[in-house]
Amino acid sequence: MQNKLYDPALSESAEPGPSVSRGAGDRSPVPLMTARSRAVAWRLALTVWLVYVLHFSSNVVRETYLAVTLAERFSIRVDEYLGLHPDLFQIEGRGSFINNNPGASLLGALPYAAGRPFVSLLFSVRPELAQPKPPAQYNDPRPNRTRFMNEARARGVDVKLVLAAAITHAGLMAPLAALAAVVMFFFLHARLRNESRAMWLALLYAFGTPVFFRSAFLNQNVLLTHCVLFAYVIVAGFSARTDREPIAPVRAALAGLFLGLGVLCDYSAAPLFLVFGIWVMSEGFRGPTRGRSGWQAGAAYALGALGPGLILLLYQWRAFGNPLLPAQAYMPATEYSVKGWNGFVWPTITLLKDNLISLQYGLLVFCPMLIAALLAPWMKRAAGSPNARELRFIFAATLATYLFNSSIQFAHLQFNTGVRYMVPVVPLLFMALVPVLLAAPRWLTWLLVVPTMVISWSVSMAREDVPTSLMRVFLRGFELPWLTVLEKTASGYAPFLANGVSAIPIFCLTAVVLWLLWRGLNSHDSAGRQA
Repeated sequence: MQNKLYDPALSESAEPGPSVSRGAGDRSPVPLMTARSRAVAWRLALTVWLVYVLHFSSNVVRETYLAVTLAERFSIRVDEYLGLHPDLFQIEGRGSFINNNPGASLLGALPYAAGRPFVSLLFSVRPELAQPKPPAQYNDPRPNRTRFMNEARARGVDVKLVLAAAITHAGLMAPLAALAAVVMFFFLHARLRNESRAMWLALLYAFGTPVFFRSAFLNQNVLLTHCVLFAYVIVAGFSARTDREPIAPVRAALAGLFLGLGVLCDYSAAPLFLVFGIWVMSEGFRGPTRGRSGWQAGAAYALGALGPGLILLLYQWRAFGNPLLPAQAYMPATEYSVKGWNGFVWPTITLLKDNLISLQYGLLVFCPMLIAALLAPWMKRAAGSPNARELRFIFAATLATYLFNSSIQFAHLQFNTGVRYMVPVVPLLFMALVPVLLAAPRWLTWLLVVPTMVISWSVSMAREDVPTSLMRVFLRGFELPWLTVLEKTASGYAPFLANGVSAIPIFCLTAVVLWLLWRGLNSHDSAGRQA
Protein backbone atom coordinates (compact mmCIF):
# COMPACT_ATOMS: atom_id res chain seq x y z
CA MET A 1 0.00 0.00 0.00
CA GLN A 2 1.37 3.38 -0.99
CA ASN A 3 2.16 5.67 1.92
CA LYS A 4 0.50 9.07 1.87
CA LEU A 5 3.87 10.79 2.28
CA TYR A 6 5.23 9.27 -0.92
CA ASP A 7 4.73 11.26 -4.11
CA PRO A 8 5.18 9.11 -7.22
CA ALA A 9 5.76 12.24 -9.31
CA LEU A 10 9.04 12.76 -7.50
CA SER A 11 10.40 9.31 -8.27
CA GLU A 12 13.26 8.81 -10.67
CA SER A 13 13.49 6.10 -13.26
CA ALA A 14 14.38 2.66 -11.98
CA GLU A 15 18.10 3.20 -12.19
CA PRO A 16 20.08 0.61 -10.22
CA GLY A 17 21.59 1.87 -7.00
CA PRO A 18 21.58 1.49 -3.22
CA SER A 19 18.15 1.28 -1.65
CA VAL A 20 16.58 0.80 1.75
CA SER A 21 13.53 -1.00 2.98
CA ARG A 22 10.33 0.96 3.45
CA GLY A 23 9.65 -0.62 6.80
CA ALA A 24 6.73 -2.59 8.13
CA GLY A 25 3.74 -2.78 5.83
CA ASP A 26 5.71 -1.97 2.71
CA ARG A 27 9.01 -3.77 2.19
CA SER A 28 9.56 -2.57 -1.37
CA PRO A 29 12.89 -0.76 -1.81
CA VAL A 30 13.22 3.01 -1.86
CA PRO A 31 15.94 3.90 -4.40
CA LEU A 32 18.29 6.49 -2.93
CA MET A 33 21.22 6.83 -5.34
CA THR A 34 19.19 7.58 -8.45
CA ALA A 35 20.38 10.10 -11.02
CA ARG A 36 17.96 12.68 -9.66
CA SER A 37 18.84 12.15 -6.01
CA ARG A 38 22.53 12.49 -6.84
CA ALA A 39 21.76 15.70 -8.73
CA VAL A 40 19.83 17.04 -5.73
CA ALA A 41 22.63 16.03 -3.36
CA TRP A 42 25.48 17.79 -5.13
CA ARG A 43 23.35 20.91 -5.74
CA LEU A 44 22.43 20.89 -2.08
CA ALA A 45 26.09 20.56 -1.10
CA LEU A 46 27.20 23.40 -3.39
CA THR A 47 24.38 25.63 -2.15
CA VAL A 48 25.27 25.12 1.50
CA TRP A 49 28.99 25.54 0.86
CA LEU A 50 28.54 28.72 -1.16
CA VAL A 51 26.14 30.40 1.28
CA TYR A 52 28.23 29.43 4.29
CA VAL A 53 31.41 30.78 2.66
CA LEU A 54 29.54 33.98 1.87
CA HIS A 55 28.79 34.39 5.59
CA PHE A 56 32.36 33.77 6.72
CA SER A 57 33.37 35.55 9.92
CA SER A 58 37.00 36.53 10.42
CA ASN A 59 37.02 35.49 14.09
CA VAL A 60 40.44 34.18 15.11
CA VAL A 61 39.64 31.71 17.88
CA ARG A 62 41.96 29.78 20.19
CA GLU A 63 41.71 26.70 17.97
CA THR A 64 43.07 28.71 15.03
CA TYR A 65 46.44 29.23 16.70
CA LEU A 66 46.98 25.53 17.35
CA ALA A 67 45.85 24.67 13.80
CA VAL A 68 48.50 27.07 12.45
CA THR A 69 51.35 25.71 14.58
CA LEU A 70 50.38 22.13 13.79
CA ALA A 71 50.38 22.83 10.05
CA GLU A 72 53.53 24.97 10.03
CA ARG A 73 55.84 22.98 12.30
CA PHE A 74 53.80 20.09 13.71
CA SER A 75 53.90 21.64 17.19
CA ILE A 76 51.24 21.81 19.88
CA ARG A 77 52.87 24.87 21.44
CA VAL A 78 51.52 28.32 20.59
CA ASP A 79 54.27 30.36 22.25
CA GLU A 80 54.51 33.07 19.57
CA TYR A 81 50.80 33.87 19.92
CA LEU A 82 50.68 34.14 23.71
CA GLY A 83 48.87 37.34 24.68
CA LEU A 84 46.69 37.49 21.58
CA HIS A 85 43.86 35.46 23.11
CA PRO A 86 42.76 35.03 26.74
CA ASP A 87 42.48 31.26 26.26
CA LEU A 88 46.18 30.88 25.51
CA PHE A 89 48.19 30.24 28.67
CA GLN A 90 51.76 29.38 29.61
CA ILE A 91 53.09 26.58 31.79
CA GLU A 92 56.48 27.38 33.18
CA GLY A 93 59.10 25.14 31.63
CA ARG A 94 56.67 23.54 29.15
CA GLY A 95 55.42 26.30 26.85
CA SER A 96 52.10 27.88 25.84
CA PHE A 97 48.94 25.98 24.95
CA ILE A 98 45.27 26.53 24.16
CA ASN A 99 42.66 26.12 26.85
CA ASN A 100 40.69 23.38 25.14
CA ASN A 101 40.86 19.94 23.56
CA PRO A 102 42.81 19.74 20.29
CA GLY A 103 40.25 18.06 18.01
CA ALA A 104 39.04 21.14 16.16
CA SER A 105 42.62 22.32 15.65
CA LEU A 106 43.75 18.92 14.38
CA LEU A 107 40.99 18.98 11.78
CA GLY A 108 41.58 22.64 10.93
CA ALA A 109 45.29 22.01 10.40
CA LEU A 110 44.49 19.82 7.38
CA PRO A 111 43.03 22.51 5.08
CA TYR A 112 45.49 25.10 6.38
CA ALA A 113 48.41 22.80 5.54
CA ALA A 114 46.96 22.41 2.04
CA GLY A 115 46.58 26.18 1.70
CA ARG A 116 50.01 27.11 3.09
CA PRO A 117 51.69 27.27 -0.35
CA PHE A 118 49.22 29.97 -1.42
CA VAL A 119 49.80 31.89 1.82
CA SER A 120 53.55 31.68 1.31
CA LEU A 121 53.19 32.80 -2.31
CA LEU A 122 51.12 35.79 -1.24
CA PHE A 123 53.70 36.84 1.35
CA SER A 124 56.54 36.42 -1.15
CA VAL A 125 54.75 38.72 -3.59
CA ARG A 126 53.60 41.15 -0.89
CA PRO A 127 56.17 40.81 1.94
CA GLU A 128 54.82 43.91 3.68
CA LEU A 129 51.71 41.93 4.64
CA ALA A 130 53.79 39.76 7.00
CA GLN A 131 55.69 42.65 8.54
CA PRO A 132 54.86 44.68 11.68
CA LYS A 133 52.37 47.48 11.06
CA PRO A 134 51.46 50.67 12.91
CA PRO A 135 48.29 50.81 15.05
CA ALA A 136 44.94 51.31 13.34
CA GLN A 137 41.39 51.95 14.47
CA TYR A 138 38.78 49.19 14.89
CA ASN A 139 35.52 51.11 14.83
CA ASP A 140 33.72 49.02 17.46
CA PRO A 141 32.60 49.85 21.02
CA ARG A 142 34.35 46.72 22.35
CA PRO A 143 37.95 47.77 23.13
CA ASN A 144 39.29 44.20 23.14
CA ARG A 145 38.85 44.04 19.38
CA THR A 146 41.05 47.07 18.84
CA ARG A 147 43.66 45.72 21.24
CA PHE A 148 43.77 42.34 19.51
CA MET A 149 44.02 43.84 16.04
CA ASN A 150 46.85 46.21 16.94
CA GLU A 151 48.79 43.57 18.86
CA ALA A 152 48.53 41.22 15.86
CA ARG A 153 49.57 44.08 13.54
CA ALA A 154 52.56 44.86 15.75
CA ARG A 155 53.70 41.23 15.50
CA GLY A 156 53.02 41.06 11.76
CA VAL A 157 50.69 38.04 12.08
CA ASP A 158 47.37 39.79 11.46
CA VAL A 159 47.01 38.85 7.79
CA LYS A 160 48.25 35.31 8.36
CA LEU A 161 45.73 34.69 11.12
CA VAL A 162 42.83 36.02 9.07
CA LEU A 163 43.91 33.87 6.12
CA ALA A 164 44.09 30.87 8.44
CA ALA A 165 40.56 31.60 9.66
CA ALA A 166 39.31 31.88 6.07
CA ILE A 167 41.05 28.69 4.91
CA THR A 168 39.82 26.60 7.83
CA HIS A 169 36.31 27.91 7.25
CA ALA A 170 36.17 27.34 3.48
CA GLY A 171 38.16 24.10 3.67
CA LEU A 172 36.61 22.49 6.75
CA MET A 173 33.60 24.17 8.32
CA ALA A 174 31.66 24.90 5.13
CA PRO A 175 32.38 21.49 3.50
CA LEU A 176 31.36 19.63 6.67
CA ALA A 177 28.14 21.63 6.81
CA ALA A 178 27.48 20.72 3.18
CA LEU A 179 28.14 17.05 3.95
CA ALA A 180 25.79 17.23 6.95
CA ALA A 181 23.03 18.64 4.75
CA VAL A 182 23.53 15.84 2.21
CA VAL A 183 23.46 13.19 4.96
CA MET A 184 20.27 14.74 6.32
CA PHE A 185 18.77 14.69 2.82
CA PHE A 186 19.49 11.02 2.17
CA PHE A 187 18.41 10.00 5.66
CA LEU A 188 15.07 11.84 5.43
CA HIS A 189 14.61 10.68 1.84
CA ALA A 190 14.91 7.08 3.01
CA ARG A 191 12.75 7.60 6.08
CA LEU A 192 10.00 9.77 4.58
CA ARG A 193 10.08 8.24 1.06
CA ASN A 194 9.59 11.71 -0.35
CA GLU A 195 12.51 13.36 -2.11
CA SER A 196 11.06 16.85 -2.25
CA ARG A 197 10.27 16.99 1.45
CA ALA A 198 13.66 15.58 2.30
CA MET A 199 15.35 18.28 0.23
CA TRP A 200 13.43 21.16 1.81
CA LEU A 201 13.95 19.78 5.30
CA ALA A 202 17.68 19.42 4.66
CA LEU A 203 17.79 23.06 3.55
CA LEU A 204 15.84 24.04 6.67
CA TYR A 205 18.36 22.18 8.81
CA ALA A 206 21.29 23.90 7.08
CA PHE A 207 19.93 27.45 7.17
CA GLY A 208 17.27 27.48 9.88
CA THR A 209 19.27 26.09 12.80
CA PRO A 210 22.26 27.48 14.75
CA VAL A 211 24.52 25.23 12.67
CA PHE A 212 24.49 28.12 10.17
CA PHE A 213 25.44 30.73 12.78
CA ARG A 214 28.16 28.69 14.48
CA SER A 215 29.84 27.48 11.27
CA ALA A 216 31.18 30.92 10.33
CA PHE A 217 34.63 30.06 11.75
CA LEU A 218 36.55 27.13 13.21
CA ASN A 219 34.37 25.97 16.11
CA GLN A 220 34.44 22.81 18.21
CA ASN A 221 30.76 22.97 19.15
CA VAL A 222 29.50 22.66 15.59
CA LEU A 223 32.09 19.97 14.81
CA LEU A 224 30.59 18.01 17.70
CA THR A 225 27.16 18.73 16.20
CA HIS A 226 28.17 17.06 12.94
CA CYS A 227 29.53 14.07 14.88
CA VAL A 228 26.18 13.74 16.67
CA LEU A 229 24.26 13.83 13.38
CA PHE A 230 26.47 11.21 11.74
CA ALA A 231 26.31 8.95 14.81
CA TYR A 232 22.53 9.27 14.98
CA VAL A 233 22.11 8.31 11.32
CA ILE A 234 24.41 5.32 11.82
CA VAL A 235 22.63 4.01 14.92
CA ALA A 236 19.05 4.78 13.86
CA GLY A 237 19.58 3.47 10.35
CA PHE A 238 17.98 4.50 7.08
CA SER A 239 15.11 2.15 7.86
CA ALA A 240 13.77 1.02 11.21
CA ARG A 241 15.03 -2.42 12.15
CA THR A 242 12.75 -5.13 13.45
CA ASP A 243 13.00 -6.35 17.03
CA ARG A 244 15.08 -9.30 15.82
CA GLU A 245 17.73 -7.18 14.11
CA PRO A 246 20.48 -6.05 16.52
CA ILE A 247 22.87 -3.31 15.47
CA ALA A 248 25.88 -4.52 13.52
CA PRO A 249 29.25 -4.19 15.29
CA VAL A 250 30.65 -2.12 12.41
CA ARG A 251 27.91 0.45 12.85
CA ALA A 252 28.43 0.50 16.60
CA ALA A 253 32.15 1.10 16.06
CA LEU A 254 31.48 3.95 13.64
CA ALA A 255 29.12 5.58 16.14
CA GLY A 256 31.84 5.27 18.78
CA LEU A 257 34.37 6.80 16.39
CA PHE A 258 32.23 9.88 15.78
CA LEU A 259 31.38 10.42 19.44
CA GLY A 260 35.04 9.83 20.30
CA LEU A 261 35.95 12.55 17.82
CA GLY A 262 33.38 14.72 19.57
CA VAL A 263 35.14 14.27 22.91
CA LEU A 264 38.47 14.97 21.20
CA CYS A 265 36.98 18.31 20.13
CA ASP A 266 35.38 19.21 23.46
CA TYR A 267 34.63 17.58 26.81
CA SER A 268 31.03 18.78 26.57
CA ALA A 269 30.56 15.70 24.35
CA ALA A 270 30.83 13.48 27.44
CA PRO A 271 27.07 13.19 28.17
CA LEU A 272 26.35 12.53 24.49
CA PHE A 273 29.06 9.88 24.38
CA LEU A 274 27.50 8.16 27.41
CA VAL A 275 23.89 8.25 26.18
CA PHE A 276 24.80 7.09 22.69
CA GLY A 277 26.77 4.23 24.24
CA ILE A 278 23.69 3.15 26.19
CA TRP A 279 21.60 3.43 23.02
CA VAL A 280 24.05 1.32 21.03
CA MET A 281 24.08 -1.39 23.70
CA SER A 282 20.28 -1.38 23.91
CA GLU A 283 20.13 -1.84 20.13
CA GLY A 284 22.57 -4.72 20.48
CA PHE A 285 20.42 -6.41 23.11
CA ARG A 286 17.63 -6.76 20.57
CA GLY A 287 17.41 -9.99 18.59
CA PRO A 288 17.72 -13.70 19.27
CA THR A 289 21.16 -13.52 20.94
CA ARG A 290 20.35 -10.52 23.11
CA GLY A 291 23.08 -10.75 25.73
CA ARG A 292 25.95 -11.59 23.41
CA SER A 293 24.95 -9.03 20.78
CA GLY A 294 24.51 -6.29 23.38
CA TRP A 295 27.97 -6.73 24.86
CA GLN A 296 29.47 -7.04 21.39
CA ALA A 297 27.85 -3.75 20.37
CA GLY A 298 29.14 -2.04 23.50
CA ALA A 299 32.65 -3.37 22.92
CA ALA A 300 32.57 -2.27 19.28
CA TYR A 301 31.40 1.21 20.34
CA ALA A 302 34.23 1.52 22.84
CA LEU A 303 36.73 0.24 20.28
CA GLY A 304 35.60 2.85 17.78
CA ALA A 305 36.17 5.61 20.35
CA LEU A 306 39.58 4.25 21.35
CA GLY A 307 41.57 6.02 18.64
CA PRO A 308 40.33 9.57 19.37
CA GLY A 309 40.58 8.84 23.10
CA LEU A 310 44.23 7.85 22.83
CA ILE A 311 45.00 10.97 20.79
CA LEU A 312 43.43 13.13 23.51
CA LEU A 313 45.39 11.39 26.27
CA LEU A 314 48.61 11.68 24.28
CA TYR A 315 48.02 15.38 23.69
CA GLN A 316 47.36 16.07 27.38
CA TRP A 317 50.44 14.09 28.34
CA ARG A 318 52.72 15.93 25.90
CA ALA A 319 51.24 19.34 26.71
CA PHE A 320 50.69 19.18 30.46
CA GLY A 321 52.65 16.15 31.65
CA ASN A 322 49.50 14.32 32.81
CA PRO A 323 47.31 12.39 30.34
CA LEU A 324 44.23 12.45 32.62
CA LEU A 325 43.78 16.13 33.48
CA PRO A 326 42.21 18.58 30.97
CA ALA A 327 43.60 21.97 29.99
CA GLN A 328 41.21 23.70 32.39
CA ALA A 329 43.18 22.21 35.31
CA TYR A 330 46.28 24.21 34.31
CA MET A 331 44.92 27.51 33.04
CA PRO A 332 45.34 30.62 35.24
CA ALA A 333 42.49 31.22 37.68
CA THR A 334 39.52 33.17 36.31
CA GLU A 335 36.15 34.25 37.66
CA TYR A 336 34.58 30.94 36.65
CA SER A 337 37.44 28.44 36.86
CA VAL A 338 37.70 28.80 40.65
CA LYS A 339 34.11 27.63 41.12
CA GLY A 340 33.61 23.93 41.79
CA TRP A 341 36.03 21.61 40.00
CA ASN A 342 37.68 23.81 37.36
CA GLY A 343 34.40 25.60 36.75
CA PHE A 344 32.17 22.51 36.93
CA VAL A 345 29.42 22.65 39.59
CA TRP A 346 25.88 21.38 40.05
CA PRO A 347 23.40 22.77 37.47
CA THR A 348 22.50 26.34 38.34
CA ILE A 349 19.07 27.92 37.97
CA THR A 350 20.56 30.79 35.99
CA LEU A 351 22.15 28.56 33.35
CA LEU A 352 19.15 26.21 33.24
CA LYS A 353 17.10 29.23 32.22
CA ASP A 354 19.61 31.08 30.08
CA ASN A 355 20.77 28.09 28.03
CA LEU A 356 17.21 27.98 26.67
CA ILE A 357 15.76 31.49 26.68
CA SER A 358 18.56 34.02 27.07
CA LEU A 359 18.30 36.68 24.37
CA GLN A 360 22.06 36.47 24.03
CA TYR A 361 22.57 32.71 23.75
CA GLY A 362 19.37 30.77 24.48
CA LEU A 363 18.85 27.83 22.12
CA LEU A 364 15.10 28.41 21.79
CA VAL A 365 15.66 32.12 21.14
CA PHE A 366 18.14 31.42 18.34
CA CYS A 367 15.97 28.57 16.96
CA PRO A 368 12.37 28.90 18.25
CA MET A 369 10.96 26.15 16.03
CA LEU A 370 12.84 23.51 18.05
CA ILE A 371 10.41 23.93 20.94
CA ALA A 372 7.82 22.12 18.79
CA ALA A 373 10.05 19.02 18.91
CA LEU A 374 8.70 18.44 22.42
CA LEU A 375 5.34 17.58 20.81
CA ALA A 376 6.81 14.61 18.93
CA PRO A 377 5.82 11.93 21.51
CA TRP A 378 2.19 13.00 21.24
CA MET A 379 2.04 13.14 17.45
CA LYS A 380 0.51 10.31 15.49
CA ARG A 381 3.52 8.54 14.08
CA ALA A 382 3.84 8.94 10.33
CA ALA A 383 5.93 6.71 8.13
CA GLY A 384 9.62 7.40 8.65
CA SER A 385 9.21 9.33 11.89
CA PRO A 386 11.47 8.51 14.86
CA ASN A 387 9.93 5.60 16.71
CA ALA A 388 9.30 5.63 20.44
CA ARG A 389 12.69 4.07 21.17
CA GLU A 390 14.54 6.67 19.09
CA LEU A 391 12.58 9.51 20.69
CA ARG A 392 13.51 8.27 24.16
CA PHE A 393 17.19 8.49 23.33
CA ILE A 394 16.79 11.82 21.54
CA PHE A 395 15.30 13.40 24.64
CA ALA A 396 17.62 11.55 27.02
CA ALA A 397 20.68 12.84 25.14
CA THR A 398 19.21 16.35 25.00
CA LEU A 399 18.42 16.37 28.72
CA ALA A 400 21.85 15.01 29.66
CA THR A 401 23.58 17.66 27.55
CA TYR A 402 21.33 20.40 28.93
CA LEU A 403 22.09 19.48 32.55
CA PHE A 404 25.81 19.10 31.83
CA ASN A 405 26.06 22.47 30.11
CA SER A 406 24.09 24.12 32.89
CA SER A 407 26.82 22.91 35.25
CA ILE A 408 29.71 24.50 33.32
CA GLN A 409 30.30 27.99 34.64
CA PHE A 410 32.12 28.96 31.45
CA ALA A 411 28.70 28.82 29.73
CA HIS A 412 28.11 32.32 31.13
CA LEU A 413 30.65 33.58 28.58
CA GLN A 414 28.24 32.78 25.76
CA PHE A 415 26.88 36.32 26.07
CA ASN A 416 29.84 37.36 23.94
CA THR A 417 29.64 34.56 21.38
CA GLY A 418 25.98 33.57 20.96
CA VAL A 419 24.51 30.10 21.38
CA ARG A 420 27.26 27.47 21.65
CA TYR A 421 26.96 24.82 24.28
CA MET A 422 23.51 23.55 23.31
CA VAL A 423 24.15 23.45 19.55
CA PRO A 424 25.25 19.75 19.53
CA VAL A 425 21.68 18.61 20.37
CA VAL A 426 20.24 20.48 17.37
CA PRO A 427 20.30 17.48 14.96
CA LEU A 428 18.56 15.32 17.57
CA LEU A 429 15.80 17.83 18.22
CA PHE A 430 15.48 18.44 14.48
CA MET A 431 14.81 14.73 13.93
CA ALA A 432 12.02 14.94 16.52
CA LEU A 433 10.74 18.14 14.93
CA VAL A 434 10.34 16.68 11.43
CA PRO A 435 7.14 14.66 12.11
CA VAL A 436 5.66 17.65 13.94
CA LEU A 437 6.25 19.92 10.93
CA LEU A 438 4.78 17.34 8.56
CA ALA A 439 1.68 16.73 10.68
CA ALA A 440 0.99 20.32 11.72
CA PRO A 441 -1.47 22.56 9.83
CA ARG A 442 0.25 24.59 7.18
CA TRP A 443 -0.28 27.89 9.02
CA LEU A 444 1.41 26.48 12.11
CA THR A 445 4.33 25.18 10.08
CA TRP A 446 4.88 28.62 8.56
CA LEU A 447 4.50 30.20 12.00
CA LEU A 448 7.34 28.01 13.26
CA VAL A 449 9.61 28.12 10.25
CA VAL A 450 9.48 31.73 9.03
CA PRO A 451 10.49 33.49 12.28
CA THR A 452 13.20 30.88 12.82
CA MET A 453 14.63 31.44 9.34
CA VAL A 454 14.57 35.22 9.81
CA ILE A 455 16.41 34.92 13.13
CA SER A 456 18.93 32.41 11.79
CA TRP A 457 19.85 34.53 8.79
CA SER A 458 19.91 37.76 10.79
CA VAL A 459 22.30 36.47 13.46
CA SER A 460 24.46 34.86 10.77
CA MET A 461 24.78 38.25 9.06
CA ALA A 462 25.10 40.58 12.05
CA ARG A 463 26.72 38.14 14.54
CA GLU A 464 25.14 39.80 17.56
CA ASP A 465 22.45 38.73 20.00
CA VAL A 466 19.01 38.09 18.52
CA PRO A 467 17.35 41.51 19.19
CA THR A 468 20.42 43.46 18.06
CA SER A 469 20.83 41.35 14.91
CA LEU A 470 17.18 41.73 13.93
CA MET A 471 17.29 45.48 14.50
CA ARG A 472 20.45 45.90 12.46
CA VAL A 473 19.20 43.87 9.52
CA PHE A 474 15.75 45.47 9.43
CA LEU A 475 17.03 49.02 9.92
CA ARG A 476 20.35 48.93 8.04
CA GLY A 477 19.74 46.20 5.50
CA PHE A 478 21.61 43.05 4.56
CA GLU A 479 25.22 42.69 5.62
CA LEU A 480 28.03 40.15 5.64
CA PRO A 481 30.30 39.53 8.63
CA TRP A 482 33.62 39.81 6.78
CA LEU A 483 32.46 42.91 4.94
CA THR A 484 31.38 44.52 8.20
CA VAL A 485 34.82 43.85 9.71
CA LEU A 486 36.52 45.40 6.68
CA GLU A 487 34.34 48.50 7.11
CA LYS A 488 35.20 48.74 10.82
CA THR A 489 38.93 48.31 10.17
CA ALA A 490 39.01 50.44 7.02
CA SER A 491 41.76 52.72 8.38
CA GLY A 492 44.18 49.79 8.50
CA TYR A 493 43.16 47.60 5.59
CA ALA A 494 40.57 49.06 3.21
CA PRO A 495 40.38 52.88 3.29
CA PHE A 496 38.00 52.86 0.31
CA LEU A 497 35.40 51.15 2.56
CA ALA A 498 35.50 53.85 5.21
CA ASN A 499 32.07 55.14 4.18
CA GLY A 500 30.58 51.67 4.01
CA VAL A 501 29.51 49.46 1.14
CA SER A 502 26.31 47.57 0.39
CA ALA A 503 26.26 43.77 0.48
CA ILE A 504 23.22 43.63 -1.81
CA PRO A 505 25.18 43.25 -5.10
CA ILE A 506 27.01 40.24 -3.61
CA PHE A 507 23.71 38.70 -2.54
CA CYS A 508 22.21 39.33 -5.98
CA LEU A 509 25.14 37.68 -7.73
CA THR A 510 24.90 34.69 -5.37
CA ALA A 511 21.16 34.44 -6.02
CA VAL A 512 21.80 34.29 -9.78
CA VAL A 513 24.39 31.54 -9.31
CA LEU A 514 22.03 29.51 -7.14
CA TRP A 515 19.16 30.01 -9.59
CA LEU A 516 21.30 28.70 -12.44
CA LEU A 517 22.46 25.81 -10.27
CA TRP A 518 18.97 24.64 -9.37
CA ARG A 519 17.47 25.48 -12.77
CA GLY A 520 19.66 22.72 -14.16
CA LEU A 521 17.93 20.25 -11.87
CA ASN A 522 14.53 21.20 -13.22
CA SER A 523 15.79 20.84 -16.79
CA HIS A 524 17.29 17.45 -15.98
CA ASP A 525 14.06 16.28 -14.39
CA SER A 526 11.93 17.43 -17.34
CA ALA A 527 14.23 15.67 -19.79
CA GLY A 528 14.09 12.51 -17.72
CA ARG A 529 10.29 12.50 -17.66
CA GLN A 530 10.12 13.09 -21.42
CA ALA A 531 12.47 10.17 -21.98
